[in-house]
Amino acid sequence: MFTARQHAVRVPMLGAAAALLLGIAAAPARAAGPLPAAPATAAASIAVAAPNRVEAIPAAEITARADADEQFIREVTRRADAGNELQGFDEALARQASAVDELAAQSSGDDLALLSVRRLESLRRHWQLFGQEMASLRTRLARSTRARSEDAASLADRRAAWQATRQASADLAPALLQRVDELVTQTERAEALVSPPLGRILALGRRANALDNRIQAGESAVAAEIAEQDRRLAELDSPPLWQGDAGTENNAPMAAGLDRSAAIETAFVRDYNHANTNLIRVLTVVGVLLLPLLLWLRRRAVRLIAADDDRAASLRPLTRPWSAWLVLLALGSVWFDLHGPTVRQQIVVLLAWWPVMRLLPPKVVEGVGPLAWLSAAFYLLNIGASLLVTNEFVYRWLLLAMDLLMFATLVWLLARKHSGSAPLRLARRRVRNVLLVVAAAVVAVAAVSNVVGNASLATMLTGAVLDSTYLALSMLAAATVLVALFRVLWGPRAARLETPAGSLIEAGARLGRLVMALACLLIILRTFRIYQPLADLLSSALGATFQAGQLSISLGSVVAFVFAVVLAFWLARTIRLLLAEEILPKMTLPTGVGNSISTLTYFTILFVGLLAALAVLGFPLAQLAIIFGALGVGIGFGLQDMVKNFVAGLILMFERPIRPGDVVDVAGMSGTVREIGMRVTRVGTFDGADVVVPNGMLLADKLVNWTLSGSHRRVELEIGTGPDDPPRRTLELLVAIASKQEGVAAVPSPVALMTGLAGGTLQFVLRAWTIEGFDWPVVRSNLAVRLREGLAEAGIALPRPQSDLHLSGLSDQAAERLGEWLPASTQSAMRP
Repeated sequence: MFTARQHAVRVPMLGAAAALLLGIAAAPARAAGPLPAAPATAAASIAVAAPNRVEAIPAAEITARADADEQFIREVTRRADAGNELQGFDEALARQASAVDELAAQSSGDDLALLSVRRLESLRRHWQLFGQEMASLRTRLARSTRARSEDAASLADRRAAWQATRQASADLAPALLQRVDELVTQTERAEALVSPPLGRILALGRRANALDNRIQAGESAVAAEIAEQDRRLAELDSPPLWQGDAGTENNAPMAAGLDRSAAIETAFVRDYNHANTNLIRVLTVVGVLLLPLLLWLRRRAVRLIAADDDRAASLRPLTRPWSAWLVLLALGSVWFDLHGPTVRQQIVVLLAWWPVMRLLPPKVVEGVGPLAWLSAAFYLLNIGASLLVTNEFVYRWLLLAMDLLMFATLVWLLARKHSGSAPLRLARRRVRNVLLVVAAAVVAVAAVSNVVGNASLATMLTGAVLDSTYLALSMLAAATVLVALFRVLWGPRAARLETPAGSLIEAGARLGRLVMALACLLIILRTFRIYQPLADLLSSALGATFQAGQLSISLGSVVAFVFAVVLAFWLARTIRLLLAEEILPKMTLPTGVGNSISTLTYFTILFVGLLAALAVLGFPLAQLAIIFGALGVGIGFGLQDMVKNFVAGLILMFERPIRPGDVVDVAGMSGTVREIGMRVTRVGTFDGADVVVPNGMLLADKLVNWTLSGSHRRVELEIGTGPDDPPRRTLELLVAIASKQEGVAAVPSPVALMTGLAGGTLQFVLRAWTIEGFDWPVVRSNLAVRLREGLAEAGIALPRPQSDLHLSGLSDQAAERLGEWLPASTQSAMRP
């Protein structure tokens, strides 16, 4: 019989899944209490929705449906046996809970006020690391929970269907009834197997939620203490320096803070390395392989410097491979620890001091003078003092001495005249002086704050100036190494790729410098403790929205739109340049295909980039159909020519009747095709002018392409000889001279023809084809010169033009006088 319990489990999969999600969402609220016992059945672990009518399985489908359900039950049973997976989740949660307990002990109580901002930043990053690990663990838990809940819900649906079939089909054959009963029993057994693991994984999810709440609370407490210390930067937190030592009561807290800082950094390094084990292995392998590469590139750099002295300055870092290797390792370590322990970043950067000084450009060393060396010394002294000096009064005096020495150095650099081997340009000198003035002013404020009793502000400003100066020099050294690597590995090829702004290598160098400058600016903002307030201010400003009808646009989306458009244009130009000049020429392609591919790629990237920019702006792309419809109306009225030229450009790209470099006759002019665009084609005439021809005109008018199938061309010369010269000998001589002329093709061979006898001269024409790659006007000119010389050597004279002059009405005296000047034959012709 169909019992009440059986009726209760007839739940559709959708209702069961929705109830399960509600149960998971409510898990954090129940996490504080004791964990519930695992339910005995799947129905007990899933909230039941309102019962729906379950259709009985038709008798004709029972056999096939039973086979399919048995296969599904076997798969569910196999998946239900996942003790190792649940055990792994349990162990991971236990390890995470132990680590969170240790970190919570370091972050608890009022002792946070004894820690410096750097240690607090390490604590916050530590909490964020745990938060990322917990997010990954919860994602895997949710995936496993969803799979098991779907299995449970599907089993419940299938069992309900078989039970409904059993109740509604009493007249079935006994074999079919037995088959139905077997399926009901098998689904109940499968539900019994699925339910305990599902209950365990739900309990694990509640534990994970509770642990995640603890992580968020710990991070919030550390963030609140950082904000409090930032707020106290404007307050006097210590007695004035002239009052002397305030006593030894502060020694114990500072010593305790030192021990606690060491424990915080040690624990963070351990957990950070454990979380990034695979990345550490990859970076280690890359670092080991980088050294032999740099040693090999040193020889190549030396050869390039010997061949071109202008590259000496840019390639000089690679002549010191060990220093370059250490600087690149330091750069990779800083990148690896970008969200890791701050103390390891400081140690790594400090160890790279000597390689950094060796790789700095000479102009930089001459411009900043001894500050390049003193910055590293001050940086080391500040770190050592902050870690080792436990007496606050002694530390403040040491800090004041450093500030005064730095101030004196900066003032001396401003006062001295530059006397290096290469005087600084005016713009660079102004930028250097502005930076020195700003640094001197900050150091002066730090010294005054220290004297009057604001030790927190003095410590922050001094550390920020030292960090910014030394890290900027380190990043400049790393940038010189990266630029040198780029020039050696790709420089000879990239230098040939000219862009509107210069060579591709220069464009890459400018982009690298821009990235380095932005990274340096970010570091400066962080060290001066103004990054977070500025980020909050920019976030609120960029979040301001403007309503235009149903379209809501924020200032941030407008900035992102502009950036996406600029990036799309830059990316399209760069990729077209690489395709046209570097990649496609190395491939075996028909003539003109490379230009078509690069141009179509350019406009495709532009189109996709503009669509992405519109999506970033918040524009609904589904409404583009309306815009295209409006464009269709505009095309019908005023944009016909533009669309015609655009379509003609596409036809030119695919059919390729002309290609860049072809010699064409179009629009009453002759010239060479220089560029085929989507709307117009640029033709360079032989007079040196550039003519822009709309693409529609190229397809609508007659177009003569002299080089479509090749650059060979027929030249034709007309020659006349005297009537007494034998014509056959003349024909043979013309062919012989043309066959020996450079630039004349042997196949088809030159042909000489006699074309007329008019005017008392024998008229001939010589036709010859030029060889591929030869300039046909030059070949024609040289051939004409050689024909004149060859005919003269053979004694064949070219006839002079003759004219008949008829004189009438002359007197006898005039005729006699004229006859004295004329030859005898002419005189006889003049006699009547």
